[in-house]
Amino acid sequence: MRYAIALGLALAATALSVTTPAAYAQTPAAPAPAVQAPQPPLTGTCSQQRLCQLKKFYEVANFRIGGRYDLSSPDKWVNGGEGGTTLESLGGGPVKTAYIALGTPKRNAAGEITNAVVVNSFYSGDATDMYAQWVEGTALSGGSVIGPGKPIDTDQYYVVLVDALGLWGTSKPSEGLGQKFPQYSYQDMVQANYRMLSDHLKVARASLVTGVSMGATQTYVWGVMHPDFMDGLMPIGGTSQSDGEDPVGNWTFQLMSAAIESDPQWRATGGNYYNLPKDKHPNQGVAFGWSILNLTGFDFQHRSQQDWSTVQRDVFYWNPPNPQAGASIAARSLLFDAVDLLWRNRAGETYNINAELKRIKARTLVMHIENDQWLTFDRAKRTVEKVPGADFVHEKSPVAHYGVFPILKNRQFDPTVAAFLGDVSRLTRNREMAAKTYRTPSVAADITPDKSFWNSFVTYPFPVKKTKAKDSRGVEWDIGYMDEYAGTAANPDVLVIVHGKGAFGGHYGNIMRIALERGLRVIAVDMPHYGMSGPGNLDKSPARTLQDMRDVLHEVVVNQLKVPKAAYLGHSMGGQIVLGYALSWPEAVTKLILEAPAGLEEYPREVTIAPGKKLDLFDPAFAHDFDAWKKAWDQTGLREREKNLTAQQIDDFYHFRSRDPVTGAVTPQRNGYFLRDSEYARLHTAQRIGMIKGDPRELQQWVDVFTFDIYAMVAELQEKAPKSLYKRLTEIKVPIFLAFGDKEPFIPGTAFNGLTDLSRQLVLPFMRRMNTAGRDVQVKIYPGTAHFIHTDEPVAFAEDVVDFVETGRVSTGAPATIDRLIHGAPAAAEAAPAKAAAPTGLNK
Repeated sequence: MRYAIALGLALAATALSVTTPAAYAQTPAAPAPAVQAPQPPLTGTCSQQRLCQLKKFYEVANFRIGGRYDLSSPDKWVNGGEGGTTLESLGGGPVKTAYIALGTPKRNAAGEITNAVVVNSFYSGDATDMYAQWVEGTALSGGSVIGPGKPIDTDQYYVVLVDALGLWGTSKPSEGLGQKFPQYSYQDMVQANYRMLSDHLKVARASLVTGVSMGATQTYVWGVMHPDFMDGLMPIGGTSQSDGEDPVGNWTFQLMSAAIESDPQWRATGGNYYNLPKDKHPNQGVAFGWSILNLTGFDFQHRSQQDWSTVQRDVFYWNPPNPQAGASIAARSLLFDAVDLLWRNRAGETYNINAELKRIKARTLVMHIENDQWLTFDRAKRTVEKVPGADFVHEKSPVAHYGVFPILKNRQFDPTVAAFLGDVSRLTRNREMAAKTYRTPSVAADITPDKSFWNSFVTYPFPVKKTKAKDSRGVEWDIGYMDEYAGTAANPDVLVIVHGKGAFGGHYGNIMRIALERGLRVIAVDMPHYGMSGPGNLDKSPARTLQDMRDVLHEVVVNQLKVPKAAYLGHSMGGQIVLGYALSWPEAVTKLILEAPAGLEEYPREVTIAPGKKLDLFDPAFAHDFDAWKKAWDQTGLREREKNLTAQQIDDFYHFRSRDPVTGAVTPQRNGYFLRDSEYARLHTAQRIGMIKGDPRELQQWVDVFTFDIYAMVAELQEKAPKSLYKRLTEIKVPIFLAFGDKEPFIPGTAFNGLTDLSRQLVLPFMRRMNTAGRDVQVKIYPGTAHFIHTDEPVAFAEDVVDFVETGRVSTGAPATIDRLIHGAPAAAEAAPAKAAAPTGLNK
């Protein structure tokens, strides 16, 4: 597939250009590259000679080519892969890179550029080709996509179009070393350009890395090798594999290489032909290779409808019967060198980064052509499944693989594409500083039951601190928390994050990171018995109230960390905690952000659990009496069921799947946690599954409080209690930002109170009550998201949170929202089946 990528784009800029305009009266064609007579033995430095004056060059001294890249030790391959060969050691000059830069650089305090967009080149193309396609705009690309006010806006971004190692303006075999040139890899291509960007242009961070065909393949490699370098990844028609796992693609590439090596001149010289003039090089083998690719580069139906006079120009002949026969590929063979192409082909023969795609952190949008016959659609779908949280946009094209050039222009206002580009823009525009202490959150694979699961096997996104804090009953709790600030202001705005039931502070690292980059101080406290506040409290009863948790929160934030005022974000159960916190300590709260919160509905004390059987599940006497609570609640079976869940059952439920226990058939279900398989969705899933293998005491502790806290929430929301939390909500005077996903599965708590309509029975009544009381409430519904908005919408929601903290307002004009208002909701087939099970209660 690598070859396909490269060839696809190479052909897009060259193959189409030598076809007569009349042949493409119905379909767009690529511009003809300026054909120059290369000076033997060197090939040209620019594909589009007329644009060559725009290209600049940079040398990376002592760069190792062909070495090994251990992704766990990036410090070992700063100068190229371990064990690689430098060109200097072979008698050549330093590795040369090439690029075209345009747009507006934004620099940090150190003078480094923080708003770069990196555009990788395709197989046979270079920076001048991508300039022609995307900056100037051609018939093939459908117009410009880079420039002022364009999808890649040069008023906002510093755009760097780069050549790839091995062709055109970079170091390549044809520049003197021939077959002595080290065999390079895609990792070498990326790392050489990374060095150019970081060392020469002083790019500290990229807003976006993108490219088409082989440029998209490099884009995937960028995301894997340098996951913290960019905000966004947008591979267009690329691949994450071109080895034997893609047999048809690898086969096609091998055919091209075999065609080159079948050339009589190659066989006669063994590929050492550089002492001969260009017309004595293995040009026929190169033309033969292009002919093979031209056969499959277009949709077969498109090819079958062309006139023979058009097709014949791309057909290979050892002895052409007329001047037109093979004219296109013969002209192209003079532009390229046989060894250059062979080395590029071989770069992909063992290329496969599928196992490493999980390393990608950037917001990712994959674009692909459905009828691509080189980089097949099924492989693209598999790649999307492996990249955390990747969006996928695709379409058919009359020119098959060459549709990679216009798809961004065609789909720029598609809600998914517009949302992605908007996220990248907001991340770049709003970043004020770096969250330098951020690290990749993770759960270890080698979990054992003899050590604390939380202390030994879980890595939070920021360092965890520990403290002791007492509640109002005098119980002292061992508490873990994160407290981060990346700026220098004496009194920055503070955001305190309170997690939901079953969650932990580390699960909100994406919100923390964005908030820190925008200048906030962020505190995230693990509530008693959860996360890092679990291991030190194994001796304490799981029976504690939400007010006990609020006491601990206030002790840590206000009394110990000396933060007298802050904005508080509460998710799910955390939303109910911060609502009550604002009532208990109104002077400590400046704003409330409620993410899919509990607390906006009331419940009866007795619940029917079976026909004719009611249980008094919310007796106030249970508040601190775990044994009494167990006696009632174990009749529901919830605690036992939660403890006995298998890893597969957890993974299925967390991702809205149901699996038939007999056949294994998987179907969508209405309940679940994560619609987007993002980095933090995977973290939370791995945490819950990992506990099965960890300290059994910690698993039991987690199961106990996970179930007990259903009681803890509902006990404060009794419909017959005159001073319930619900009835006191109108006393809250601070501005409130209320957020829900339009696929919310757990609220309202149908199983306990019979309510079924989130809008008409919860949100709208809450808004009416608060508006009547003169309170400031802003509501935003996020399309395509469920209960965990901060993972399903990892950028937009976090940015909205910071906007609200800073200004008290949020933008409600999301692209998907606007599109739905005009065009309606997606087809029912995209939603969960109507027959799916109803929510089972406050299972959040």
